[in-house]
Amino acid sequence: MQEMQKVIDYKNRGLLWKFLLIVFLLVLGFIGYKIFVPQEQENDFTYVTEPIKKGNLLMSVSATGNIQPVETISVGSEASGIIKDVFVDYNDVVKKGQILARIDKTKYESAVNKTKASLAVVQASLENMEALLYAANATIKRDEMLQKSSKGTLPSKSDWDKDWSAFLVAKAQVTSAKAQINQAKQDVISAEYDLKKTNIYSPVDGTILVRSVDSGQTVTASFQTPVLFLIAKDLTKMELQASIDEADISKVQEEQNASFSVEAYPEMFFHTQINQVRVNSAIVDGVVTFLAIMDFNNSQLLLKPGMSADIDITIKTITNKFIVSKAALLYIPVKAKVKKFLFSNPDEKIKIDPKPHVWVLENNKPKKVYVKILGNSATNSAIESDELKENDAIIITQEKRK
Repeated sequence: MQEMQKVIDYKNRGLLWKFLLIVFLLVLGFIGYKIFVPQEQENDFTYVTEPIKKGNLLMSVSATGNIQPVETISVGSEASGIIKDVFVDYNDVVKKGQILARIDKTKYESAVNKTKASLAVVQASLENMEALLYAANATIKRDEMLQKSSKGTLPSKSDWDKDWSAFLVAKAQVTSAKAQINQAKQDVISAEYDLKKTNIYSPVDGTILVRSVDSGQTVTASFQTPVLFLIAKDLTKMELQASIDEADISKVQEEQNASFSVEAYPEMFFHTQINQVRVNSAIVDGVVTFLAIMDFNNSQLLLKPGMSADIDITIKTITNKFIVSKAALLYIPVKAKVKKFLFSNPDEKIKIDPKPHVWVLENNKPKKVYVKILGNSATNSAIESDELKENDAIIITQEKRK
């Protein structure tokens, strides 16, 4: 009986060990499954979408520029001297012919009087020369009468030569005196002209933009005419001078429409058109730019000379095409975390596809759709694809659930 009991106990222990081994293997298999076999994904993301619509896209070139009067006149002085009076100030509206300033006239009036005195001297000299010519001419006439009455014997040849020489000298002196009078008259005209230039007048109707002179200031007009005033001819007609980058200049042409804004009126947009694209370039901070000129009506006088402007020039209009945000073309889906027993894989982005495409949300899953890009403007793009239809949910981005 004891031997039988031992056999039974041995068999029971063997079954227990087998049971424990099976349990151990099951636990080990469960752990391995959890560690090495992917489980269902964690749904940590929501998709941000927008319905796709057809519309029009204005393709534009952006630029910066400055507002200037269409026509400005620099008023200078040909005369040098001390400014005696200034009659206008900044922003004054002036009329053509209105006096703006006056230079001290003392030396110019003296110059006029001096030239007039010189003219009087040469006029008196002419009278003297004419008297001598008259006497010499009378002598020649007497000599001619004497020749006729004496049948050529009188006057003697030496006397005739002497009288004839005196006549020619007197005649030349009269001619010289007349030339000196003409020169003296021109000197008087020049002196009077300089005297008139001591009064500085406005050449046009306009508005004073710059006044560069004050009473008591000395003006020197030797090699270059000093600019005393800058006058805008008409502030209701202004022009916008836009600096176009060399990369965009091939797209910009005359008669294209443009709109611009200024910081003074951020909520307002002003509309204009390109009148001229200048071929001459300028280099500013190493950047090559070209100047585009646009005229506009400033009848309300809202815009001031020198204001800076942000400009959008419409270069093309794409009509009745799908319009999407550029973000939709740049969107790259992110794979959700794969949950494991002990850890989770990090979020993983899908590899970049260089071909233009968008992602459409179908049944809460993203679907790639290849598209053709027709044009870009600001934050939007015009695209086309046979696979798209209006109101498709285009994915813009993903956001993690909070």
